Amino acid sequence: MPNFNWERAFAVVRVLVTLALLTGLFFVFGFTPGDLVRAIRTADGLQLGFGFVALSLLLVLLSLKWYVIIKGLGVPVSFFAATRLYLTGTVLNNVLPTAVGGDLYRVYFLSREHDAGFRRSLASVFIERGTGYAGLLVLSAPAAAFYFWGVVPGLAVTFAVVASFAIAYLVLRRRRANPEPEGGETWRWTRLPPTSNLYSVASLSVAQQGLWVSTAAIFGLAYDVSIPWSYWVLTVTALTLLTLLPVSVGGLGLREVGYAAVLAPVGVDASKAAAIGLAMGLGPALVSLVGLAAFAVSGFPRQPSLALPGGEISPSASRAKQ
Repeated sequence: MPNFNWERAFAVVRVLVTLALLTGLFFVFGFTPGDLVRAIRTADGLQLGFGFVALSLLLVLLSLKWYVIIKGLGVPVSFFAATRLYLTGTVLNNVLPTAVGGDLYRVYFLSREHDAGFRRSLASVFIERGTGYAGLLVLSAPAAAFYFWGVVPGLAVTFAVVASFAIAYLVLRRRRANPEPEGGETWRWTRLPPTSNLYSVASLSVAQQGLWVSTAAIFGLAYDVSIPWSYWVLTVTALTLLTLLPVSVGGLGLREVGYAAVLAPVGVDASKAAAIGLAMGLGPALVSLVGLAAFAVSGFPRQPSLALPGGEISPSASRAKQ
């Protein structure tokens, strides 16, 4: 009797769940696929364009942050090679079971192409992802205070967050001063100069998530949805965490149902909310595909350009020459 193929069964299950979620979206919220298409067509083209520009800047910022982490971990890699890996991972995140499936691709190819080793490759992706979610949670605390309690509590929570960062800075500064670190070379990046360490990554993470939330707000304006930015922070935080669940293909269906449910209390039409969810889900993949196409057309970085500054050749390029 042949062995049961769990991978294939899981793929079938997530496709069925995706279809069930999309079907439930129309039945529960009372609109049809035609209504969704009409809502998409009514979007303001200029605002949509601004949203995709914001997504492009966001992906550059995300690639830069990962590059800073990789370099801090001592992995010799070019910014363009890191960007290409990041864009490919973003595309894969939309077709693999969870929103982190493309991260496995980054770990594998960073290890293989740049002789980074599995441990450092995994650490780079883990730190990049973890600091990103941390940045979103940092924004959500003041946003919740501003939205539910008002300006004064919001400012108080903001001050508390800034003070926490200042304390963390002082603690890590003392750690860098210690000549004998305890965490091994994987964590050596916390001891590097300020332009390439935790402080830069933390700042990039907050900026990254602020731009991600602003992208949602811009897409909202494209559909004539105008709600407080603080509520967008809470919405994007909830939906970003929700799509980590491995229950649908790339979060499709789950994300659209989530946006329709979360935006309903502030009076947003369900079809428009679902359209915003589609834009937030498929937009990064579309922008990444355009970026990868630009790399392919220009031929840059070529395989030998994965070679490192100073004339060293990456392991894959060396194997290709043999």
